[in-house]
Amino acid sequence: MRTFVIKIGVAAVLMLGITACGKNYLDRKPSDLITEKEVFSNIENAERFVNTIYQSLPNLFQPYGWGLCSATDETNQANDTYAGNFNTGSMSPSNFPLQSRWGDYYGKIRACNKFLGQYSLVPNDPNYPQRRSRLKGEVLLLRAFYYFELMRAFGGIPLLLDEKNPFDDPSGIYYKRNSIDEVTASVIKDLQEAATLLPVTYNDRPSNWGRSSKMIALALEGRVRLFYASPLFNPNNVAQRWKEAATACKAALDTAINNGYTLNENYSDIFTQYFNKEVIWSRGAPGAFGDGGIDREMNPRSANGYGNVTPLQELVDDYEMKASGLGITEPGSGYSAQRPYEGRDPRFYATILYPGATWKNRVLDPNGADAPRSGQIATNYWPRKYLLPSVDLYAGTGASDRKWVLIRTAELYLNYAEAQNEAEGPGADVYAAMNAIRARAGMPDYSGGDQIAVRAKIRHERRIELALEDHRFWDVRRWKIAEQVDNKEVHGVAVSGSGNVTYTYPVIGKRVFDVRKNYWLPIPQSEIDKVGGQNPDFKQNPGW
Repeated sequence: MRTFVIKIGVAAVLMLGITACGKNYLDRKPSDLITEKEVFSNIENAERFVNTIYQSLPNLFQPYGWGLCSATDETNQANDTYAGNFNTGSMSPSNFPLQSRWGDYYGKIRACNKFLGQYSLVPNDPNYPQRRSRLKGEVLLLRAFYYFELMRAFGGIPLLLDEKNPFDDPSGIYYKRNSIDEVTASVIKDLQEAATLLPVTYNDRPSNWGRSSKMIALALEGRVRLFYASPLFNPNNVAQRWKEAATACKAALDTAINNGYTLNENYSDIFTQYFNKEVIWSRGAPGAFGDGGIDREMNPRSANGYGNVTPLQELVDDYEMKASGLGITEPGSGYSAQRPYEGRDPRFYATILYPGATWKNRVLDPNGADAPRSGQIATNYWPRKYLLPSVDLYAGTGASDRKWVLIRTAELYLNYAEAQNEAEGPGADVYAAMNAIRARAGMPDYSGGDQIAVRAKIRHERRIELALEDHRFWDVRRWKIAEQVDNKEVHGVAVSGSGNVTYTYPVIGKRVFDVRKNYWLPIPQSEIDKVGGQNPDFKQNPGW
């Protein structure tokens, strides 16, 4: 499969380059006979080849993106088609969510190895002297990213670091699974080399916006080291890992701030503006309309949306009260069960639409125009984050391009706060990082507490600040708390009466998490069948 993916990639690059490389190509033999040397010895074609490696970057708006939000305590999918395998425990090595990532990401890794193996052929661009080395840096960063994504899903995985095709050399097909330590070391090595080759930003070349940069490399190194220090990856709690994570996260945060990647004043705008000073790395999101469109899938039915993704009551309950900064169950919080949506953390209103809220000049009514379709599982909440009020799904107007955020500055603050608290305990730096996030949201500062209390507060802040951004699913696993968080009944809201309405919170499902096996995804059975019978070092994950 990997051979096929890369050959198609080269052919696609060549087809893209036909019009740009001179009319002599029109007289050539079919493109599948153009040699790799001809691809990589032309820097325009080489760059097009690199561009194809970006194509598998994750996107929340793909099915498995929302599926991951619905496979933890954030949302519920209307028909549970994707997350259901997670939530019911019905997965198997032959059929599980994210299964396609194995072949997809290894295909992109092989493309990275292909480019690095042919790098000596890539010429300099006399009009852009840094272009050649920049391309190498991009590829190293992308290889590191795909390996990290595989590692956090599957644990130890095979490290393939050259362009050798195991199908061309049958003795090479029986590869082993490298350890998490080995994979992490390789990822960090690639990121650190990439950082020496890439510009910090593309402010001087805005047409390259979205490409790998030194800023992205530093941010990813901080993220990787944070995972590597966390309980799932660090069962013996090696203290040095936390110190190294804190150092890397601080370097990323300082570099971001010094280069203008500061917190955006308006939290909502981060997710609806195409360009935003807080966003360090992003990719294009799908349009508003049609099946799979952002607004069509997420809007309430009264706005002509499908209402297919609905936040859980568990997420709603975790938003604090703005005035007190306390959770709704804490004494003195100011929470009223008769007015449950009043006075909450402003990020609640930027993230979630609730019964009685006004949206597009309509009051949302789960018993009327916003009632779920027959057979649709719904919580009677709807996402607000990512949606544009200007979009009219009836008229098909009002949309503008948006980006899916891969890395933003707020994450860097939270990464540093967590790593520093674990490395040194709570202190001024930890509080300052956390309170920068809270201040932007209009929430009171937090201070006081021992390391355990501050750890809980940082985890809570990540849950709120990064809600519906594809972090929670992975966070509860690396913290090893998924056995509690993702192993319980989950709830929605029901509203009855008028005026002084009554709120009840029905169970909409029971989530299942098997601590014996669910912290790691299973290796696809096709890989086990192909390799495991020939190499005893290639084993399935425990419990699968």
